[in-house]
Amino acid sequence: MQMSILVFYQFSFQKSVKIRLINMQTTKLRVRMQSFDHKILDEAAKKVILVVVKAGGKVSGPVPLKTKKTVVTINRSTFVYSKHKEKLESRVHKRLIDISDINNTVVNSLSSLGLPAGVDITIDSL
Repeated sequence: MQMSILVFYQFSFQKSVKIRLINMQTTKLRVRMQSFDHKILDEAAKKVILVVVKAGGKVSGPVPLKTKKTVVTINRSTFVYSKHKEKLESRVHKRLIDISDINNTVVNSLSSLGLPAGVDITIDSL
């Protein structure tokens, strides 16, 4: 018998946890994390790894992915100094963690994990 679960958590303090269609017969999970601050992201990755290892899963990662950099140019003044512009930049840092040998305790501990504000986490089954 194949059992599947679809869980979505959204918290009010800028943290969201998404777990998409986890089949209990699959043996791997992929955790994607992203944040604007790389230090908070590394802390969250350490928390995820500790929780998974305590629950009995095997972890590979965290693998740093490319940072997405967005630059927006805005005019400082509309009339007199119209050639003066200001550049604003935002960076999104990403990490990837693969979890193998999953069981019910790993899934339950990941769904109830408390992460810092500003970290988005998506958990997919492979």
